Amino acid sequence: MLSRSLTPTERVLARSADLEHLLTGALEDLGISAGAVNCRLTGTREMIRLNRAFSGQDASTDVLAFPAAETAAGFHFVLPPGSVAELGDIVISVPDALGNSPQRPVEELRLLAVHGLLHLLGHDHQGAEEARLMTVETRRLLRRAASRRGGAAPRVPKLVPAAR
Repeated sequence: MLSRSLTPTERVLARSADLEHLLTGALEDLGISAGAVNCRLTGTREMIRLNRAFSGQDASTDVLAFPAAETAAGFHFVLPPGSVAELGDIVISVPDALGNSPQRPVEELRLLAVHGLLHLLGHDHQGAEEARLMTVETRRLLRRAASRRGGAAPRVPKLVPAAR
């Protein structure tokens, strides 16, 4: 979903990233056939408001992920046949994505979408090993997405452990 606050140029970039197909393919690659994700592409003001409300940070950020449910390690629930699990919401700041990678903004939007998806699924990068594993999974998913599109795999920088 595109925020009304995006400029016409930001809207074009957001649409060209084709995040719906990217996320659908990534879920399939992860073996999740009955999962749904909401993805909102927004501007700086809304991202500052969300980041302040949910992370206590009075600044914009490039991506936020809001898992629909927290599950204990090792706990897996079974959905009734034909139902879809809401995995959560991803919010991406298009202006921050443009600032991160002005030469490759579409690749950056796709990277942020996969990053957010992995957070919804419980991945994190608090420690060095977690950051390494999340980098590996991000690269794998984006490589598969590029292969489906018939393009080259994007460069995915190594995640550094998040500041606590």
